[in-house]
Amino acid sequence: LPQTAQVSLKIYNILGQQLKTLTHDHQPAGRYQVFWESRDSVGIEVASGIYFIRLEAGTYALTRKMVLLR
Repeated sequence: LPQTAQVSLKIYNILGQQLKTLTHDHQPAGRYQVFWESRDSVGIEVASGIYFIRLEAGTYALTRKMVLLR
């Protein structure tokens, strides 16, 4: 993060349903790493497939596609 911001990092399935919120905090500038254990918000393992990760930090937003292979 280039500056302090409210940061939200969420995982969505191919249907656009939110599976998990990895972070939703006010964070200072710096580098961060987040690990997703391939589980949804209730702790159930998700299947192999295509997922989307959405990062929102202040006015910045980024969506990336990812593939989960087991």
